[in-house]
This record gives sequence, structure tokens and C-alpha cells, in this order.
Amino acid sequence: MKIRAIELVNLRRFGGQRARIDGIGDGISVLAQPNEFGKSTFFDGLHALFFQHHRSKTAQTRALQPHAGGAPEAAVELEIEGRRFRLEKRWLSRQSARVLDDAGRVIAQEDEAEAWIERLTGQGLAGPSGLLWVRQGLFGLEPEGSSAADKAERERAFSTRRDLVASVAGEIDAMTGGRRMDLVLTRVAEALARLATGTLKPRAGGEWARAVDEAAGLEAARVGLEDKARRLTEALAQRAGLMRNLQALSDPEAQAREAAGLSAAQEALQAAERHAEQMRRAASDLRLAQLTAEQSAAEIRALQDLRTRLRRAAEAEARTAAELDKVDALTAEAAGQERAAAARHDAAAGASSAAQQALDHARRAHLATAAQARAIGLASQLARAEAQRNLLEEQVAARAVFRITPAALARAEEAQAVFDRLTAQEESRHVAIRLDYAGEARVRLDGQPLEAGSLRVQRVTRLDLPGIGGMTIDPGLGAGDGLAETRARAGDALQAALGACEAPDLAAARRALSEAQRLDAAIEATRAMLAELAEGGLDALRARLAAARAEAGDTADGPAGDLAALEAALAQARAEEQAALAVRREAEARHGQLREARAGALAAHRAAETAQREIAAEAGDLVDLAARLQILSEAQGQQAEACAAAAALLERLRAEAPDLDTARAAVARLRAVCEGRQRDRASCETTLAGVNGVIGAWADEGIEEALDELRGREAAAKARAARYEREVKSLALLREALEAARRAARDTYFGPVLRELNPLLSILHPGAQLQIDDSSLLPVALLREGQAEGLDILSGGTREQLAVLTRLAFARLFARAGRAVPVILDDALVHSDDDRIEAMFTALHRVALDQQIIVLTCRQRAFASLGGARMDVTVSAL
Repeated sequence: MKIRAIELVNLRRFGGQRARIDGIGDGISVLAQPNEFGKSTFFDGLHALFFQHHRSKTAQTRALQPHAGGAPEAAVELEIEGRRFRLEKRWLSRQSARVLDDAGRVIAQEDEAEAWIERLTGQGLAGPSGLLWVRQGLFGLEPEGSSAADKAERERAFSTRRDLVASVAGEIDAMTGGRRMDLVLTRVAEALARLATGTLKPRAGGEWARAVDEAAGLEAARVGLEDKARRLTEALAQRAGLMRNLQALSDPEAQAREAAGLSAAQEALQAAERHAEQMRRAASDLRLAQLTAEQSAAEIRALQDLRTRLRRAAEAEARTAAELDKVDALTAEAAGQERAAAARHDAAAGASSAAQQALDHARRAHLATAAQARAIGLASQLARAEAQRNLLEEQVAARAVFRITPAALARAEEAQAVFDRLTAQEESRHVAIRLDYAGEARVRLDGQPLEAGSLRVQRVTRLDLPGIGGMTIDPGLGAGDGLAETRARAGDALQAALGACEAPDLAAARRALSEAQRLDAAIEATRAMLAELAEGGLDALRARLAAARAEAGDTADGPAGDLAALEAALAQARAEEQAALAVRREAEARHGQLREARAGALAAHRAAETAQREIAAEAGDLVDLAARLQILSEAQGQQAEACAAAAALLERLRAEAPDLDTARAAVARLRAVCEGRQRDRASCETTLAGVNGVIGAWADEGIEEALDELRGREAAAKARAARYEREVKSLALLREALEAARRAARDTYFGPVLRELNPLLSILHPGAQLQIDDSSLLPVALLREGQAEGLDILSGGTREQLAVLTRLAFARLFARAGRAVPVILDDALVHSDDDRIEAMFTALHRVALDQQIIVLTCRQRAFASLGGARMDVTVSAL
């Protein structure tokens, strides 16, 4: 099951409004909005939709109503096994509950809808204080209150965990132990109780506790004195070291050497900066000389090009004048040919138009006759298509009755196989007794005589033997222990699976699935036939029929005439028209080409004249042009020599340049050395003053003599406590060995949980493990470096992280059991630090590879690195 959309109407924060979240995808979806936005309102509305009856009027339901009053509503769109469903509820006024399918049809309403939702939630969905949903402010794994609602929620959550774990763990073997082990464990417990508590701690008022308390008091006093002695020794050693450091830091010769080194480095840096400035000026001079030489060369090329263009312009003017005279003569001849061809074409076009009108009249008459026949065929086709459409609607209605799926049938078959196997096992453990009588006396069971034949006994049974006495038959302690309960649970699971198939037994479920699949095939075949008869739909077919009937209603004026003769006459007229048109177009094209050619020749001649005038004006006096070329050519040599000299100077400066970056680094290093010496000396003097104060306060207390006395008294007290501790450990070891066999059978429960939980736990606490409680099937302690830390002593952030990780592990178990349901976190991880919250985000993404996770949070910056798809809320007035 996956949530695809949530919609609230007039519900608490959204009074008089409709609020909706659309397009919730797979993996992680995040709604990150500030406080008071309404995130918890969505959470509570979703919870009420699944767990509050639509006719409920409890305080929890009334809390959904906004301050302005009215009836709150909630809806959710789900995807289940590839199908979409919509769940709707309305409370307090005009209460209602509905379930709609993906076509918008109501498939259940009121109490039927509540039963539909209850079946859905019974498949693994757990509420906000249960297995998968985390309400804002909830850090634990279960509700901790004592109210009836909290107790019911705990019982429901435990039942869900037990059924889930049992479904993925498989059959549980018989428990080890019996009355004899119980007696031994009781005696061990009594012996332990005289000395220790249930957690193997010294019992208040006992001998071990008194010895431990005395040793602890003496140890605390001794540790205090040892700490003082250690700190006094450390203070003396620290003072000696500080005085040595202070003397070294105050050495005047070292200070002078450092100052001289800094001065020399600063002078070297200034010299390097001056040399760098010389190089910059030399590079600028070289570039200026290169630009001057390039400018002279470009000017020479421009003058040479101008002289060439002037010669070519004169040649072009003479050539275009001759071409213009030739084109003028040809254009006059083509104009006369075009006029003659136009007159011939106009006559042929008139004859072709008359032939076309006669043929059109005949064709309209023939088409009216053909349209009548086509309309008759389309009417028959429409009747057949409408019959197929009616058949399809009947088949779809019949198919809607069957809601069974192959997956649901597979689960029912699996449940039937488990139930049959357990039934066979139970029968195989019975003791078989055969009764054969030779007289009138009969063996009696519970006062009733037993007839001859076989009798199966599965528990301790007493038989009355008239005239003899009695006989007790015991199949054996532990024979079938727990098997009957396991078989009963398997029977309940089978009934639940058959209920999901809406069938009384497996055979009926198989028949229902077979009929549903037959109807699916029939529906596909009917749809294919309907698509073949009515391509584009019935409306399109009706439109074609109407068009054919309208066309058949048109009648041509006069007789139809001979189509072949009329078409031949039209073809002859069009051929003559096309021949005349070809001649006309050829004449027009030749005349047009010649006109364009004359216009081109005229434009070319005028352009040549203009170009000749412009170039001549640009060139000016030809003698002055030659003189300018001569002067520029002579200046090129001098410019080349200036470039070479500037390049040589720049190369020499680069070869002699000192390393400017090294000079700067040296100054920075030596300046830091001088400043560091001053800073270290001031710090050393301050620390030395504090150490001297500590030494003066503790020097006269006589610490060593008092320490020797306390050590002796402490050793005696610890020896007594150690004897009691060894006794407690021996008893605890015995109890652990006796209980190991009993726990071994139940370890099968914890394997699936730990296999899903440990990879997630290692992301936050590498090497750590969780301890699972036998009775609650929940973590009770965190094992780190061999130490078990109860969840109640862990920090709020760690408890919060373990609660979320445990829910993610159970979500994975639901997925493995074929019951994938979403995980919803409402402002979880509020107590996690930056590093741990990043690790939690990684754990969420690890689970989200095949699990839907919806996160509601007000911590927008902290959750920016979570990733996932961001959800938006649309709010509109009613």
C-alpha cells in the first residue's frame, strides 16, 4: 500500500478551507514547513481516517473540528497492488464513509467502508503510537500512559508485532524445560534474592550491600585524596616546565636574531617588488613597439589594395556598358512573343472551363446514388457496434463483483498449506489406543462408555475400567506443547486470507479467480470487436452515417450524362489548355528573364560607374599615393629594430628577477615567529601564576599519610564484597545456563527483526547491538563495547533514533511479508545532533529503496540535506 494524495476539508487548522497534498511518490517524500503551518493537522486527519469511526463523537474526534464549527472531512488516495482507491470520511454532522475505485465508482460505504478500512489496517498498518507512525513528541516505542486507550494501543501493537514476526520467522519449536526446571530456577532465585536485586545489584540492607557501601565510601575518600595528590604532583611538574619555557621565550639574543631576520626579509621583498615593476614597464614598451610596427604594415597593405581596386574598377565599367546594349535588343523581341502566346491561352482556358462544368454536373448525380448504398452499410455496422457496447457493459458489471487477485489467492493457498501441515503434525502426536471387548463391560471416558475401535489421545486422559479400577494415559510432557495454539493462529490466518478473497473456502476462491480471469479475457475480446466495428468510437461512426445520409439527400439537376465521354472531352480541352499555357509561360519566362537580365546589367553598369568614381576619389593623386608607400616601407626597418631591443631588455629582466612569492612567504613566516613568541610568553606567565596558587593551597595538608590509612581499610571492605559478588555471579551463571535452553527456542523470533535492524543501527553506532525483550518483542537495551545500556538511561536523542530505526526495521518486515505500508514521521529527530541526523538520513534512504516514507518537519534547514521529493500543500477556500 502506498499513499498518493491526502485531502482535508474544514479540519482544525484548515477551517473553511480545502487543503491537499498531491503526487506523493515512492521513496522519501518531505513536507518541510514552519510551525503552525498544519503538518500535524495532516497527520491527525490521516490517523482519524484510518482509526476513527465516522460515527464517533469522542473527544479525539471532536478535536478535529475547527474553532468556527462545521463537519471535518478527510480523504486519502491509495495505490494497492497497482490499483488506485480513494477513502473518504466525514464526522459529527451528516457522517459518512466511502471507498471509491480508480474509476470513481463507490465500492463500499458507511459500515461496509469501515470494514474495508479495518481489513486494510489489519494487514499491517499501525497507528501513530504503534509500529510505523511516529507522532510529534513521541520518542518511545509504545504509549507509556495507563489509560484504557493506551493499554488497548499497546495490546494492538503487540498483537501486530507478534503476528508479523511469527509470519516471517516460521514455526517455533517446543519450549525447553518443565516443572523440575521451574523448581530449580525458583530456588536459585530465592538464593539470589537474599543478596541481590533482580538486576544482580546488591540488595539494600543485605550483607553484600553493606560491604559494597563501606568499600565504596572508603574508595571515594581514597580517590579524592589520590586525585589531590596527583594534581599536586602534576602542578609541581607543570610549574618547572613553565619556568623553563618562560626562560627560553625571554632570551634576548633569540629575539634579536628573529628581529634581524624579519628586517632582512622585508628589504628583500621590497627589492623584488621594485624589479617586478621594471619588468612590467619593459613588457609595456615591447607591446607598444609591436603595435606601431603592425599599424605601419597594415597601412602599406591598404594603399597597395587601393591601387589594385582602382585598375579593376575601370575595366568593370567598360565591360558592363557593352553587356547592357546587348540585353536591350533581346528584351524587345521577347515582349512581342509573349503577347501572342497570351491570346492563344485565353481561348483554350474558356473551352476547358465549359467541359469541367458539364463533368461536375454528371458526377454529382452519380455520387448521390453511391452515398445511399454506403449509408445502408454504416447503419448496419452501427447497430452491431451498439450491441457490442451493451455486451461490454454487462461484462464489466459482472467483473466488478469479483475483487479477488492472484496475490490474495496465493496468500490463501499458503495459509491453507501451513494449516494443513500443523493439523497433520497435531494428529501425528496423538497416542492411538484400540479397544476390543470380550464381554458386556465397557471402558468409560468422562462417564460415557466407549465403543470398540480406535481412540486417539492428545492430552492426559483418565479411563474408567469397571470392575478393575482406572487407567491414566499421558502422551508425555511437552508432546504438542504450543502446537494447538500455533494451529489455532494458523486457522485464524487462513480465515483472514479467505476473507480477503471473499470466499468461504479455497476451492471457492479458486473458482472466483478463474471466473474473474475468464471475464477479463471476454472483456478484452469485446473491446477489440468494438474497436474494429467503431474505429474512433461510436460517436465517430454516427457522424460518418449522418454524413453519408446527407450526401445521399443531394440530387443533381438534369440527367447524369455519359461520364466517360465527358471526361475524355475535358481531358482533350485541358491538354490544349496546358499546351497553350506552356507556350505562354515559356514566353513570359523568357521575357521576364530578359527583363531581369537587363535590370541586372543596368544595375551592374551603374554600380561599376559608382565604384570607379568612389575609388578614384579615395585614391586622389596617384603621385602622392606612391610617395606615401615609399615612406612607410622605409620606416618598417626602424620599427623592427625597436621591437628587438625591447624584447631583449624584457628577457634580461626576467632572467634576473627574484622569486616575489618566496620573498613574501619569508616575511610572513618571520613576522608570525616574532608575534608567536610574544603571545606564548604572555600565556606562559598567566598559567604559571595559576599553578603557583594551587601549589600553595595544597602543600600543608599531609595528604600521603591519610592516603595510606584509607587504602588499608578499603582493601578489607572490598575483600568481603568480592566474596558476596562471587556467590551472586555463581548463582546468576547457574540461572543463565538453565534459562539458555528456554531462550534458545524463542531466539527464532528475534532473528528477522535483528537482521533488518542491525544494518540500520551500524550506520549510527558501529559495532553496537540491540537487546530484544522476550515478552514485548521490542528493544530494551543498547549493547556497546560489552555494556548493556537500558533505553531509559539513554539520551533523548539516542532513544528517538532507536525508536525510528526500530520502526524502519519493522517496515522492512512488513514488506518481506508482502504487506508494504508507508512509514510516517511527524517532526521526528528533533533531539539529534548534526552528525547523527545526517546518519539517520542515510538510514532513511537505505530503507526508502523499496519503502514509502513520508516526513513532516518544521526544521527546514536541518532537513535540507535529507533529499527526497518535496511535497507542496494547496489550500483553497470552500
